[in-house]
Amino acid sequence: MAKQRTEQDIIATAKKRFALAESAEEDIRREARIDLEFVAGEQWDSDDRNRRQYGNVRRPCLTFNKLTGPLNQVSNEARLNQLGIEVHPVNTRADEETADVIEGMIRHIEYASKADQVYETALEQAAACSFGYFEITTQFVSPTSFDQELRIEGIPDQFSVLLDPYATQPDKSDMNWAFKAEWITREDYEDQYPDSQMTSVGFFQNVLNPAPGWIGTDGVRVANYWVVEKTPRTLVAIEFPDGVVSGVYEDMIGAELPPGLKYHLTPDGKKVRRVTESREVKCYKINGIEILDETDWRGRWIPILPVLGKEMWINGRRRIFSLIRFARDAQRLYNFYRSQEAEIVMLGTKAPWIGAKGIFKDTRWETANVVPWAYIEYEPLDIAGNPASAPQRNTFEPPIQALSIGAAQASEDIKATTNVFDASLGAPGPESSGIAIQRRQNQSGVSNFHFIDNLKRAIRQCGVILCDLIPHIYDTAREVQILGDDRKQEIVMVNARFQDERGKYHEYDLSVGDYDVAVEAAPSYPTQRQEAYARLAEITQAYPQFLQIAGDLLFQNADFPNANKIAERFQKTLPPALQDNEDQPPVPPAVAQRIQSDAQTIEQLTAALKIEKEKADGKVLEQASKNRIDIMKIQSENWQAALKAQVDLLVADIKAGSTENVALLGERTAAIQHLIGLLSRSDEPVAPPAAMPGAGVVQ
Repeated sequence: MAKQRTEQDIIATAKKRFALAESAEEDIRREARIDLEFVAGEQWDSDDRNRRQYGNVRRPCLTFNKLTGPLNQVSNEARLNQLGIEVHPVNTRADEETADVIEGMIRHIEYASKADQVYETALEQAAACSFGYFEITTQFVSPTSFDQELRIEGIPDQFSVLLDPYATQPDKSDMNWAFKAEWITREDYEDQYPDSQMTSVGFFQNVLNPAPGWIGTDGVRVANYWVVEKTPRTLVAIEFPDGVVSGVYEDMIGAELPPGLKYHLTPDGKKVRRVTESREVKCYKINGIEILDETDWRGRWIPILPVLGKEMWINGRRRIFSLIRFARDAQRLYNFYRSQEAEIVMLGTKAPWIGAKGIFKDTRWETANVVPWAYIEYEPLDIAGNPASAPQRNTFEPPIQALSIGAAQASEDIKATTNVFDASLGAPGPESSGIAIQRRQNQSGVSNFHFIDNLKRAIRQCGVILCDLIPHIYDTAREVQILGDDRKQEIVMVNARFQDERGKYHEYDLSVGDYDVAVEAAPSYPTQRQEAYARLAEITQAYPQFLQIAGDLLFQNADFPNANKIAERFQKTLPPALQDNEDQPPVPPAVAQRIQSDAQTIEQLTAALKIEKEKADGKVLEQASKNRIDIMKIQSENWQAALKAQVDLLVADIKAGSTENVALLGERTAAIQHLIGLLSRSDEPVAPPAAMPGAGVVQ
């Protein structure tokens, strides 16, 4: 068991660790403050600024802050590609549905906490001064509730956090202690902690200060002191009824195992056990002489997440570098060149006048370089009475071109040290294709990706801490809000069996199973919608029939007003097989059986109707054939009578002895044969011929 420590032991240890962390990060924090001053525009050395602004002659001291562009480039890169926490089960006792619920809970915690702003602020702090922080806290659901919920909060003052300098993991998840401190004015302290020892003795007035650096004349430092307490414990392997073997602390097992459980034994019959450590996290609120509050944190990790810049170890000392660390000298040089240019341009119009002594008696000469006088008179004789020439300016050619070249080179040095060039900031280049331009613009994102990757590490550890805390904070049967990938909110019940609107039963037990997290970068949801709409529109343009298959998806991703209403209406026009009916309640079993029986009856009736229809169609065809035959008989009789009349007429002509119509007789015979052929092939009524060619004509 852990050794019981008194309050004074805890305070003494905390003060030693605070001093150790301050000493370990002294250089880091000094350079970080200089970085922030540069970002804020304080880029001149104090001595140089005083000599230029407050000397006998005031000289230009200009600042052209070229560091905000690279900083915005890195932070906006994270805004375009948001990082999302994904939850996955890691053993058989966990399940995918519960993992989805936990992931939805984390997504809602991020949404309610405005975590995107928290992450972006921490990243901007890391890029500007090499480190930033955010934390996980708890709060009550409402003033009248005992239920708590988790929140992700930012830490505006990154210098208020001090971490265990012996933590070696990139995300500092192995830290054993940490501080988050703030200075509170004396009046506020007395209002918040009226029962404090410091308040009762009047801030140790006229008495030796017992905690220098913690207690001041006008305020006091109050710190949340996080500490991980590790206790050696024996772990015993227990076999569950489903065959899963899991470790349980031996001191938590009673005299006998619960029914259904048994010890997992070695081949020689001994219990499988090993010595391990249990982690407990405590938070003490201290002021340097006493503990103001004590909290047993319900998770296994200290809930402070660092976002760091480039981290290196040099001669046993840890160093962290910001984005602008090595651009500071180039920025100073750029400001100097531009200030010199301005100073030379100003002096070029104020060249001194040179002339013999005694010729400048007119007082207007004293302001000749300031006031544009119409004329100024000078004395034609000097002090010796000798003739004097007119005054002349002592002009010169200022080296502005050389200064401009130097300023341009300093500007290039800023780009080289920050790895952010003109193409990344939108400057045009020689590339013509869209892909080439995009790759050129993304070069700075690759060279500075370690800032976003360090943010990704912090967010992943944040997900690990949330997965560890959720079963302890949400430990009762309660309704929770979850958020889907499409930002659609839903309310589900956890830690209890429930039935949804469709009659399906669910049970999301957050205390069962182990889950792990992963972090994936993806474009923001509005960007994904825009890209999806563009792709679907392209497919629809190339294949118009696609609109009849996925038109509702096209309008769901559109951004114009009433697009969702159009999508809902369009979905109703889709074929039943393509319509999503997940929101409709399921059909009861009795109704489903009746529907199936009716469907079989309809199928049988349809088959019978088909047979009767085929019979009716046959009778119709038979009657039509009879009608056609009768018509053909009538036609045949009419043709026969007409042909007989024509033939009789021809015979009469022949008997009359006409020899001139022999050729015409051949034509008539051919015509009769042609008509007989038509009659034999035609199914439609054909009118009999009125007369054959030349019929009834005797030459």
